[in-house]
Amino acid sequence: MRRSKIYRSIPVCLLGALLTQGCSQMAEVVPERFVKPDNLFCRGLYQNNDWLDAAAATEQRWGLPLHIALAELNMTVGTEASEYIRPTHADWEEYRLASENWSAAVDDISTALDYLGWHAQMASRRIDLTMNEAGKLYMASRIGHGGLYRMEYRADSLLQRQAEQVDHRAQQYREDLKSCPRIRERADSFFRWPW
Repeated sequence: MRRSKIYRSIPVCLLGALLTQGCSQMAEVVPERFVKPDNLFCRGLYQNNDWLDAAAATEQRWGLPLHIALAELNMTVGTEASEYIRPTHADWEEYRLASENWSAAVDDISTALDYLGWHAQMASRRIDLTMNEAGKLYMASRIGHGGLYRMEYRADSLLQRQAEQVDHRAQQYREDLKSCPRIRERADSFFRWPW
């Protein structure tokens, strides 16, 4: 009888030791999707699902990388604005006709990012730009494809500085995205973590 009590206490002791060991290493076991990002750019995307969804949809539909689309907006992620983009009248009307989005508005983030994706794809077809040339894509969206092709930006030093800033911001956003855990999986998902 005494022996059976000893044998019964061994599993209880082992279970206690395993629980103690498991609790001491809990921080290492937490999946990265539960970790809040320290990066302000990532946090902005996590807190503004409409921006993330629209940028991911643009990347999927048109092939414009998420970091470049957001860099072209020329504002901090999540900022409310009266206009997110400033397209030429002709390009905007062509986009509305091509997309059949007659109620398209420059103050809607989804429409603005979709326009940038469409415009970038048109630029790659018409004037042979790649989707990674953030500054040139920005200039094309501001002065039109023809204006970029004719190099009309040379006379506009402000536009050139803005294009350089977009290039710099796109590079920064690309680096920032590396520290955003599973950001693309989060886009357009049914359930989102509350941070």
